Amino acid sequence: MSNKVSIILLSYNQADYIEEALKSVFEQTYKNWELVISDNGSNDGTDQILKNYADDERVKLLLYDSNEFVTKRSNQALNEASGDLISILYGDDYYLPSKIEEQVNCFKNLSQDWGVVHGPGYNLDQFTQTQSIEKVLKAHGDALKDILMYYFVKGFINPISPLVRRECFKKYPFYEDLFTEGESIYMRFSLSYKFFYMDEPLVVMREHDKNARWFSKRNIEIQDKCLERLGDYKEFPEDCIDELSKLRSQTYNIGAWENIRLSKSMDVSYIRSRIHKAFKQDPLKTISLKNFLVLVLTLSPDFVRKIFNTFLNYLTKKEKSIYFDDSFIK
Repeated sequence: MSNKVSIILLSYNQADYIEEALKSVFEQTYKNWELVISDNGSNDGTDQILKNYADDERVKLLLYDSNEFVTKRSNQALNEASGDLISILYGDDYYLPSKIEEQVNCFKNLSQDWGVVHGPGYNLDQFTQTQSIEKVLKAHGDALKDILMYYFVKGFINPISPLVRRECFKKYPFYEDLFTEGESIYMRFSLSYKFFYMDEPLVVMREHDKNARWFSKRNIEIQDKCLERLGDYKEFPEDCIDELSKLRSQTYNIGAWENIRLSKSMDVSYIRSRIHKAFKQDPLKTISLKNFLVLVLTLSPDFVRKIFNTFLNYLTKKEKSIYFDDSFIK
């Protein structure tokens, strides 16, 4: 008997893309799957499209009237899942046909301590209709140290690429007090499980003007919280303490820089607070020309920052900048 795979499809106001996401599941070459669909209170007609699949015996349809944190909806969907292996999909992305089959076949040759099979994916730019392979971290084996060391250097774990043993989510459920975790959940999985990297793109993620990735301030603050908690786990290895501290410092620094570069108006106290927190984590890495420039700009009128950004955008040929000033509250 082949392993049953539960595909968790998370949707919210993605009527333009949801049909392609659904089609990519039904066209999988691997057939022993169930689809758990969680719609987080859509009001654009997404829920009406999903209702067309309510009578399919392979589909569990969870339609909610309210919009809640993605982490809560993810845990609710996982509680409904019955598969041995779990794959996450968002309503604006899609899988390539052999995604599940190739990853299940990989798991057949792995012992139980291997919890995640993952790989790269394509990035589809809806603005330009161009597709490229997105840079990802090629984490393999005991992956935690590499994830911490190279998180902002070699790329992240693609959030919809992995096929994951169900027990990983049982041991490390999503934090329901955070809006989302994205790639950070894989840091926790790597505390107890090995990762297998397959160097083949099997998924496609869309880049469009409603992506959660554009909520930069909120996302970086969620990352702060996840990193802060990671070191509290009893299974966190001592030989990774320095790497965790350096990554926390780097995350604070990046949040300060993004507020200078991307926000509508400069938040001086926020920026200085992040530089201070970065210094406490890793003083040597915090003393840099970039941070010196950031602090100088906090002493300047906001129009100076805007002139600086215009000049830097010109030098870097940056044409597109979508950013929402939205902070993590809870």
